Amino acid sequence: AARGGSRLLVVARGEEAASSSWREETTQRKAHQRPAAMRTSSRACDKDAASSSSSQRSRGLTKLSSTADYVIKGTYTVDTRDFEDHTFSGVMFDVQCKSDLPMDYLEITSVWVRGRLGNMQVFTCDGSIRESRQNNGLREKSKHCNPAKWSRVHHGVHSESTEQLREVCLRPTVRIRPGHTIGLYVHSTANGDQAIVYNNKRFEVTVEDRHFRLLPGFAHVSNKPFSESCAWGYAWRDNREFVGRLQYGVQWKLWKPDHHNAFPPVFREMVRTLMLCHRYKKSPLNKLPQSVLFYIINFFAWDWAGMPLELEDRQQTLVKNSAEQIRQIREREFKMATALEERGNKLVSSCRFIEAAQSFSEALNKLKGGVTGKRLRLSACIYSNMSQCCLHIAEGGDATVVKNLEIIPEEIRGQALASLREQCLEQAFSYGIRALSRLGVDDKKLCCENHLRIATACLNLSHMGNSLRNYHVQKAVAHFRACISMEHPSILLETRRSAERGLIEAENLVLAHDENTTSNNAAVPGAAAGAAAGAAASGAASDTKARDAADGSAADGSSAADARSA
Repeated sequence: AARGGSRLLVVARGEEAASSSWREETTQRKAHQRPAAMRTSSRACDKDAASSSSSQRSRGLTKLSSTADYVIKGTYTVDTRDFEDHTFSGVMFDVQCKSDLPMDYLEITSVWVRGRLGNMQVFTCDGSIRESRQNNGLREKSKHCNPAKWSRVHHGVHSESTEQLREVCLRPTVRIRPGHTIGLYVHSTANGDQAIVYNNKRFEVTVEDRHFRLLPGFAHVSNKPFSESCAWGYAWRDNREFVGRLQYGVQWKLWKPDHHNAFPPVFREMVRTLMLCHRYKKSPLNKLPQSVLFYIINFFAWDWAGMPLELEDRQQTLVKNSAEQIRQIREREFKMATALEERGNKLVSSCRFIEAAQSFSEALNKLKGGVTGKRLRLSACIYSNMSQCCLHIAEGGDATVVKNLEIIPEEIRGQALASLREQCLEQAFSYGIRALSRLGVDDKKLCCENHLRIATACLNLSHMGNSLRNYHVQKAVAHFRACISMEHPSILLETRRSAERGLIEAENLVLAHDENTTSNNAAVPGAAAGAAAGAAASGAASDTKARDAADGSAADGSSAADARSA
């Protein structure tokens, strides 16, 4: 107790709070003389500590608090490793609270993430996200696809933050008892694939400190929470890691005999030493009632006797993958991606578009998510170049592709060529959209070129006679207009003229489609009128037959309308 002068004030509080028990215990001491032989071993003192709660109740001593009446908030934060492997709509992971420290509970107050963000939601569930149970002999739906197992603790719109982590406060806060596990699910409904940054799984434990452990989980590639499907099939990706920060507080247990074994060994040794001193008649502590001694120890924090050596060693091992090491890895990956992009550009200049696309794909793999700073800019340029390669391949600009097509038997060559062309145009459209989503407002030239590529791909797809013809025409018109509307000295005149020619062709297709729709709608009532005139000329005899015929005509008309809607 002499370690801090301010802590000695506790003695005064203890005397004031336990004045009645002081007098009672002094009387008992006078009435009952202590035994001459006293066991002073550590084992005996532990036994006294464990059994003293019952003696407290029998003597009516001051009741000790079980937990602190405060939660230490804002002092504990833990950042995960950020390799920026991927970005998409959400990430789900487990959080385990450790049980080797005297915590009453751990309280997560906020989650920090980065990306394009947008409309964010955070959900929590009891137990691990990988738990599966059986109900009436039937296996329940997986927890990550079952909204009924989750409760929402945050819903709000957050502005874009691709460089720095952005705080997402949880209301209510999420509490975890020692030895228990909860699931957290961070999700954004924003369109696109850059809402939230996350990593590939690299270790069995994503990050841990002395209080909790964070485990790998799932990534979600759908902007609809808990959805099982998306445009790419199954919407969940296993073996992914959360990227960001957790901020939390801890409510600690206070020492009392019932909690003695929950405290670290060094703290228990301190308590044994104090109790030994208390039992020694010549010690100043012997003059204190046991209730006051317990009252003082009850105020000690769990690390009052010093940090346990095993925790200090563990803390040293947690810093192996420091932020500086990760920064160096990302810088090295960026240089490799830049070299691959330069190689791809040289291959484009020599019209070797297949090899160029492969080089660009390797560069994107090095950049991973690529949503910050220079990585974002480089990934936008690479996606733009891949869109250009796909357009050239679709138009027959790669000699290797043309040569390989000649090997295919003539009777299926046309079908193979049409299939290849359609796939390349769809990829050109997709890569162009991704490039636009990564470009800033100042990149007028590159934005204009990508609008032109997307519009050209859509216009060519509309000529292929598939079921999405009208959709592709509308997209072509929109992107041709976006290209024409941009004004900047760096935009080439030829680019603008190409967009104007394409817009005229696309608008003509829209007009032709509208005229066909109008003529089809006009033909259906004419046919119905002719059928009615024929029925009148035939002179059906009875009113009943006439009503039946009318009902039949109405039914046929509704069927025709349903067919047109389909």
